[in-house]
Amino acid sequence: MIAYSQTEFLKLVGKFDTTIFAYMEELGTSEGDKTIVAEIFNRTEADTPDISIVGSTAHTDMRQFKGMRNYEDLKELPPKIIKFTEFDKAEIFDRKTMDDNKVWEMKNRSGSLLRSYYRTCENFAAAIFNNISATTFTKDGETYDWTTCFDGSAVAADAHTSYTGYCQTLDNLTTDQLNGDNLETAFQTMGAFQDDAGNQGNYFGDTVMVPLNLRKVAMELLGSEGKPTVTNNDYNIYDGAFKLIVWNRLTKGAAKTYYPWYLMDSIARKENLYWFDRIMPEITDKRDFESMTWKVGLYTRFGAGSWDWRWLQCAVPA
Repeated sequence: MIAYSQTEFLKLVGKFDTTIFAYMEELGTSEGDKTIVAEIFNRTEADTPDISIVGSTAHTDMRQFKGMRNYEDLKELPPKIIKFTEFDKAEIFDRKTMDDNKVWEMKNRSGSLLRSYYRTCENFAAAIFNNISATTFTKDGETYDWTTCFDGSAVAADAHTSYTGYCQTLDNLTTDQLNGDNLETAFQTMGAFQDDAGNQGNYFGDTVMVPLNLRKVAMELLGSEGKPTVTNNDYNIYDGAFKLIVWNRLTKGAAKTYYPWYLMDSIARKENLYWFDRIMPEITDKRDFESMTWKVGLYTRFGAGSWDWRWLQCAVPA
């Protein structure tokens, strides 16, 4: 008996599509729960062609009320424009793969698409920190300005000049290696940051982020009751004082000997470091009559960036 081939082909695809799509959705949830992007960034969905993050100088202190309201002329600061980039990846299943019922192979290959998406997000997020002292970075031959703040400076810089002229020039970039003394210096430096109106800020480093290579140093510094590197069991004042994030995608520069580390104010970070999902990962498919193949793909659009820089004190040792 001769079967109508187009019908047989579509029946074959129909045999697998529900299973594969359900597997991808399940895997997407579990992989998404592991990603560090939502922990570090203020992540949200967007519904506009691009995002303009705007702000103004802060108010000065309140004044005593003497019958008339106290108004103040705030100066508008430049916007930080975040544009979205398109990304996609696809897989193709041929007729033989479906005929031979290779469901586990199909699951592995479709699951790899989801992992590609989450890995791409994490690599772009890490690229911001790995290029934190540059105003742009290049990835896969394309240039991104995700490390440029509203004032045109890199997120980490030796000299942040005041846009308004009301604030002194500030520095959030050092070459210090990670140890107790340098951590304290970083904490004190961040605590002295002014906002752009010249007000004393409320910036307090509460999170230390390090690459995998500094995990042992950071855990000894932040998670041991005794003071590291001494034999008299002095009390370690930093024990439990900071949250520690160890991220295996953080790297050192090609010409660097030592690894970078980052002191962050988690509240200020969430108010300034943004990740916008314009299109969440979208599963698409196509049945191709000519080649008798089933094509499955992912499409997404996202962008990220930091409006201000005061959430960070960064060390990039030589």
